[in-house]
Amino acid sequence: MEKIIRMKTVEQCFAEIKKLDENTAITSWFIRCLCKENKVKHFMTGTKILVNYDDLLKYLNFEKEKENEQV
Repeated sequence: MEKIIRMKTVEQCFAEIKKLDENTAITSWFIRCLCKENKVKHFMTGTKILVNYDDLLKYLNFEKEKENEQV
């Protein structure tokens, strides 16, 4: 069975993170910056940014750095 990639807008990602941690310091602007710097998987559709939510969570949990160290 193939895994479904969860694509969300920046605001949806922010809302999900806010649900997980009500006092988070993460902002929607920070998520946009991560996309602009190509630190998380995303793509543009018109003026909207669709973010790979699972990749964003990996980045925030420092899992991407661990993957790069193993390569």
